[in-house]
Amino acid sequence: MLIDTHAHLYYPDLKSQLDDVIFRAGGVGVEQIICVGTDLDSSKKSIAIAEKYPTVFATVGVHPHDAKDVSADFIEELRKLAAHEKVVAIGEMGLDFFRNLSPPDVQSVVFCQQLELANELDLPAVIHNRDADEALLAILKEVTPKRGVVHCFSSGVETARSILDLGVIISFTGTVTFGKNHNESVLKAIDLKDFMLETDCPFLAPIPNRGKLNEPANIPHIAQQIAEIIGVSVEEVAEKTTRTAQQFFRLPR
Repeated sequence: MLIDTHAHLYYPDLKSQLDDVIFRAGGVGVEQIICVGTDLDSSKKSIAIAEKYPTVFATVGVHPHDAKDVSADFIEELRKLAAHEKVVAIGEMGLDFFRNLSPPDVQSVVFCQQLELANELDLPAVIHNRDADEALLAILKEVTPKRGVVHCFSSGVETARSILDLGVIISFTGTVTFGKNHNESVLKAIDLKDFMLETDCPFLAPIPNRGKLNEPANIPHIAQQIAEIIGVSVEEVAEKTTRTAQQFFRLPR
């Protein structure tokens, strides 16, 4: 059994064939999927998809790109959405200093507010980080999530260790298949229990499907590459990352 811990199933290219997407995932052993919201609208869409498919669960949150657009009561809106039985986390939240589509100071405030909400509700925080290692670590030290994951991890070993020291875990996407990069050194430096698997679909399709539409059925390619990098069986990668994900999101077994 495998779990895709970070998917955006509401994008049109996936949503238009969602029955087939879920079927293909199950056919290769991906038996649970977390559909991740990035604003209030996509959070509601994630819940609607989770309501339709027993194997799909939802998160609700505001991505740093959308931080500038939040309403004064957005936390109350997220709190209401988070009460749904299929919602398993708050996010995607965090910092993105690469594109800076929202001012950094606004990103930081919206990020902190969501971390506090996640802790209040005893839900995990799903965290985005791009080119913001130092600022991210500073905020996580100030508002440390009870459970947190830095998704689509692309930073170096030192940042990974600093994040893990705070009790926050990380997750890897299809970028692990893109040749030599930070992912390999990080994977070799941490324990198998410290990370989860994700597609971040419809983005970042792994080799051999790079350049194509990404979907949860690609998780086995990611697991296989990680197994080769760290020198264990793909079965062990599947078993341990699935156990971590089920405990992290408190998923049914």
